[in-house]
Amino acid sequence: MRRLLVLAAILALFATGMASCGRADTIRKPRDDCAPGRSLPTGSTQRTIESGGQHRRYLVHVPPGYDGSTRTPLVLLFHGLGGSPQAVLDTTNMGKLADKDDTILVAPLARGRITEWDFRTPISDPTSDLAFVRDLVKELKADACVDPSRVYAAGFSNGSVLALALACDGTTDFAAYGAVSGPYWSDSCRKSPPASIIYFHGLRDKVVPYAGAETVIGPLPPVNDVMASWAAHDSCPAASATTTVAQHVRHFTWTKCKDGSGVNVYVVDNGGHRWPGGTQVPSGRVSGVMTQEIDASTLIWRFFEEHAAGGQ
Repeated sequence: MRRLLVLAAILALFATGMASCGRADTIRKPRDDCAPGRSLPTGSTQRTIESGGQHRRYLVHVPPGYDGSTRTPLVLLFHGLGGSPQAVLDTTNMGKLADKDDTILVAPLARGRITEWDFRTPISDPTSDLAFVRDLVKELKADACVDPSRVYAAGFSNGSVLALALACDGTTDFAAYGAVSGPYWSDSCRKSPPASIIYFHGLRDKVVPYAGAETVIGPLPPVNDVMASWAAHDSCPAASATTTVAQHVRHFTWTKCKDGSGVNVYVVDNGGHRWPGGTQVPSGRVSGVMTQEIDASTLIWRFFEEHAAGGQ
């Protein structure tokens, strides 16, 4: 009987230990926050970063709901040729969306007297703009409580081409890309992972013609060819769905693509070199009709919300 009592006591202690271990494991489970917190001033602030031996500038817009400890989405927004960070924020009204959805919005500044993004120099060159963006994302992840699975890139015109060049490179982990009035594809893109892309272009764009042409930033290919290439790259079904979403706007979609990626294209029949649904402000090289039939910023935001990546 004594042996049975001793054995029962040992088993009871073992069971208690196992239960305690279970509770300890639960407590030690990694939390989805930043500890210690990474505080940033709310609103818009000018900052600098050293990249490729140069001091580069960017504007960071922090929403009022940012608390420094909750993982927060991050959107990078690239201005067009001759533009500026503040101008692209004013044109797109993305700051309001960022405030509403508790997202950090960053608008970097390109180089040059007439500001221009160099989208052709590869990321292996530390002085390239692709390397600058990589360095910037790394710094932002260190300085802010960023959700690494929800980092996005968007841009207009020259900035649109840069966003797609980042998708082409694929080594900076963006979950999705938004691009307006600036197509890009090259054979080197075939080596990159699938990319979720939402794209906008006006048929009457004379700065970056829809059918492709030599432009002020070099030769750019036809929009149809570029987006078909991205859809094929993502292993999307051969046929896209087409809908008319407004009087002058058609929407082409490729869904059920590799790794959950997708390609969306909005064509504005009467649209010029403009940001659909934007605000008319002086902003680099723009021309033609700025349609208000759709809001590119809202559509980009919604597209981003539908896509996340396994970033680290």
